[in-house]
Amino acid sequence: MTVLFADIVDSSATTRSYDAEVLRAALARMFARTREILVAHGATVEKFIGDAVMAVFGVPVAHEDDAERAVRAALALRADVSPNREDGRPGFTLRIGINTGEVVTGDGEGAEFLVTGEPVIVAARLEQMAQHGEILVGPVTREITRGRVSYGPVRTIQTKGMGLVEVAAAERLAGPGAASGHAAGPFVGRESEMRLIDDVHRRVASTGRPHLVTIYGDAGMGKTRLALEFLRRLDPAEPIARAACLPYGHAITYWPLQELIRGEAAITPTDGRDEARAKIETRVAGMEGLDELESRAIARELAALALADADTPQSELTSDARRRELALGMTRYLEARLGSTPGTIVLEDLHWAEEPFLALLEELLEQLHAPLLLLCLARPDLLERRPTWGSGRTNAMAIALEPLDVPETEKLVRALLAGGTDRPVDDIVARTEGNPLFVEEYVHMLVDQGSRAVVPPTLQGVIAARIDATTPGVKRLLHEASVIGRDFWLDAVPTEPAPADVAEAERRGLISRRARRGPSGRPTFVFRHGLIREVAYSSLSKAERTRVHDHYSRWLETASGERAQEYAEIVAYHAERASRSAAGASARGEFRASRELNDRALAVGAGGGIPAAELASARALSAIVKLRLDSDFAAVNELDRAIDAARSLGPSPELVRLLVWRASSVTILDDIPESERQFEEAIAVARQTGDREILSYAVWASTEPLGLTGRLDEQAKLLEHALAEVRAVAAPYEVGCLVEICVNAAARGDHARAREVADEAIAAARASGRRMDRWRAAYALAVSLLASEDPGALAAAEEALLLAREIGGPGALAEAAHTASLARQASGDLEGARTVLEETLAQLDPARMTVQPARRQRRRSASRPGRTSRLGPKLCSRSQRSPSSTSAPRTRAA
Repeated sequence: MTVLFADIVDSSATTRSYDAEVLRAALARMFARTREILVAHGATVEKFIGDAVMAVFGVPVAHEDDAERAVRAALALRADVSPNREDGRPGFTLRIGINTGEVVTGDGEGAEFLVTGEPVIVAARLEQMAQHGEILVGPVTREITRGRVSYGPVRTIQTKGMGLVEVAAAERLAGPGAASGHAAGPFVGRESEMRLIDDVHRRVASTGRPHLVTIYGDAGMGKTRLALEFLRRLDPAEPIARAACLPYGHAITYWPLQELIRGEAAITPTDGRDEARAKIETRVAGMEGLDELESRAIARELAALALADADTPQSELTSDARRRELALGMTRYLEARLGSTPGTIVLEDLHWAEEPFLALLEELLEQLHAPLLLLCLARPDLLERRPTWGSGRTNAMAIALEPLDVPETEKLVRALLAGGTDRPVDDIVARTEGNPLFVEEYVHMLVDQGSRAVVPPTLQGVIAARIDATTPGVKRLLHEASVIGRDFWLDAVPTEPAPADVAEAERRGLISRRARRGPSGRPTFVFRHGLIREVAYSSLSKAERTRVHDHYSRWLETASGERAQEYAEIVAYHAERASRSAAGASARGEFRASRELNDRALAVGAGGGIPAAELASARALSAIVKLRLDSDFAAVNELDRAIDAARSLGPSPELVRLLVWRASSVTILDDIPESERQFEEAIAVARQTGDREILSYAVWASTEPLGLTGRLDEQAKLLEHALAEVRAVAAPYEVGCLVEICVNAAARGDHARAREVADEAIAAARASGRRMDRWRAAYALAVSLLASEDPGALAAAEEALLLAREIGGPGALAEAAHTASLARQASGDLEGARTVLEETLAQLDPARMTVQPARRQRRRSASRPGRTSRLGPKLCSRSQRSPSSTSAPRTRAA
């Protein structure tokens, strides 16, 4: 998905002198116009935040050109905004940031943003660092739009929390002949199709009559390349033109004809309407065979087409009568333009054409008496909308492009590789399956980046758009089946699809049926292309993947019956994949779901099929989740056993996290020296792993004893250092680190710093989208407001308590209850302060705790009423530790 941030900025200091109502009205108009342009380009406008707007391209429906749509929208926004208005109204300029990547969509838990994740943060940072009037574009967006957008020089910028990012400023849309950034691959195969087009072209020249050839093919099959190769072989003196239909925007019904007329009359984007009209009149007047009256009539119709814009009522162009007049004008122009000389017009993306344009083309073919080859390129989708396109005509032909065969694909791969990668040719052939675009993009990715087993971003959008164009039932089938693998069975997916959805997926060429039977005796289905399966899988949320992996593991275990041993490794694999998601569930604060998934993996692993290292990782997660949920001596003992198992396998991120949790648990018993020793060991192991992310985590965690012993200034310095390390590697610990800086600042009496950092934590939590981060940030806000005796502390503390109850961990509950108790005390509600502690104490089951956190917090509140600057660091630190708890084991590729 592609994210766009645009900040509407005051263009000069003089606008500060405008009346407030004038400024509000100007901003309202600007916001309305901004939304209109973004929506016209297919964006979902997330929200306006102050003077900024956030828009998402690819949600809720993906398009293959979402990145290009975003850049086009940005260019349109910049062109529409004027910093110097002639009407005396306030003028504005824009700064825009655009970035593309995988994001997390809203989880239905009341998240404020539709999408979250690193690409969102980077887009926001690019907007903040752009100059007024500049459009800064991230690397993936730039790669996807190469050849269609002209960019300034690439430069590297340092972004807050995201490290170094390569960016470039979008300047303008590139012309039709712009280079794509890669040398064009060789033209391979398609000899029979080329002969057919050549034959039609010769017939056009000999008969002097128009002919229609429509080339059908799925995305990437080489329709445009075939047309360009045909044009290349024509006589250079032959008139040719190219235009494409647009899928979005205003006044696009006749866009291809508008482009053709503008090209014929040499109209530039900077020409005014009068100048453009004059150029059209001059072009027509100079043609042979037309008298003055005819020239004026043709020029009038061409100008009506070429100069139509968003303000032109559609009825003026698309009514049946008006359409026939426009078709007649184009017919008379082409007859005068061509005479007896054959000409060719290539119309691309005809599947996006609107109905009036298709009708106009049919009328033109009926009326035209000139040697014109109309070469149309379309996907099969056109026939779903217009089944009769080209039928019933003696001067029409259709050509369907199929995938290249294996020898042709091998030839293309070898020519593109040219020694650029050691990837086996047959491996690339198998992955790309005869789709020329897939071959070229996959090889370019390998040569440029050395990447392996991923889908190039240029193809991600193409395939995602193809999936999103199906019905909800088909999409669900593809998504769930993608978790199972290239081969799957309908009774193995959690939601058995309706027969109509299966038929639709087959008809669209997404899946196909095989004769062989599966474990339960049902027919086998297979994804027609491996990349379709990969894109479908990548578009699933982690929670959905978890659900399907877990379901399939259990289904296969049951369906295999007496042959269960044959499938034991596959059952274990999917159970282990579900356990990976258990770590993610823990990171989101869903500890009970995490424990259930992880226990399932451990149960399967006990029967074999999961390597020792992966079992050790699962045991590490089990120990940490048990500690977070129970906090009893049994949990501590399980943690010790997990540490022993992890130590036997050598340094690892799992061992670091276990050591951190053990060190934190020791602080409960006030054994600070032992805690510091264990934190030092965790840091030493982290350095041995060479993993900077886990090292930043260990350094952050090691600040806990400093706070407990009152060494607040020393702790503050180490926390700032840890935050810099976390941000340098974009580690997922930013919110937790910010929260502890906030607590430290409040304890030191630096209320301004506490509030500043709390606001940073809230912004970072919104971007991450994790429930645990949302609790942390809410807690930090409550701490900062309590410290400064702000009346808003009560509402903030109650929100933090609500989130802590959703999470259910004892540390979070204890700290949230204590904070809520203090806030209620500060508001004069002493009974409410006592009640919240008693309720939480009952919920925590203190008989099973290594320490009775709520009882300790109640004693602290009772002994120090009104004290709000020191808010129980021990349990706060432990409850905020490790957003990811433990990382999932690495295993075989899907």
